[in-house]
Amino acid sequence: MKGRRDDVLISAGFCSEAYFGAGTKLTVLEPGHNITEPTVKVFRPSAKECQNPRDEKKKNKDKKKTIVCVASGFYPDHVGVSWKVDGTEVTTDVATDAAALRSPAGKYTITSRLRVSANDWFTDEKEFTCIVSFFNGNRTEHYQRSIRGEKGVLPREKYLRITQTAKLFYGVFIIKSSVYGAFVAFLVWKLQSSAGKQSD
Repeated sequence: MKGRRDDVLISAGFCSEAYFGAGTKLTVLEPGHNITEPTVKVFRPSAKECQNPRDEKKKNKDKKKTIVCVASGFYPDHVGVSWKVDGTEVTTDVATDAAALRSPAGKYTITSRLRVSANDWFTDEKEFTCIVSFFNGNRTEHYQRSIRGEKGVLPREKYLRITQTAKLFYGVFIIKSSVYGAFVAFLVWKLQSSAGKQSD
């Protein structure tokens, strides 16, 4: 398998890393640092990227949206990130940090970005999944989070149908209100006439 790497963890009084052959990584754990699983979060494209969905779908079909996945708080840095769209793995338009960033507290964070088309993002059935693989010393565990695309603008035919229905409903409502108003005015006039005759 291309890019295969075997991870080995050893507890000792210091931390160091070494690579053997085509990809075996040996990490010696620091004292006081326990193996910690990652926390995974997926963030939607920024509001600026998601403006004007109608224009996005009709005029800028090639424009991309950026979905961001962040895995944080893990130790050590034996981690990998992959993406799936509707359950199918994707490798194009994926940019993942070359190495996890270490915090002063000794925990690691890694970020991956998936670029998708505006048409895909503005399809609410689409599911975008970030999968983080973490070696915990015994086996590789997988942590995943998913988000769905946003609902885009209604097709023109459906939009026109809805607006026509709304206009018809509004027209019927106005007619009914007018009839009701006339009926109430008639009753008031009738009562006033009856009251006038009785007073005479």
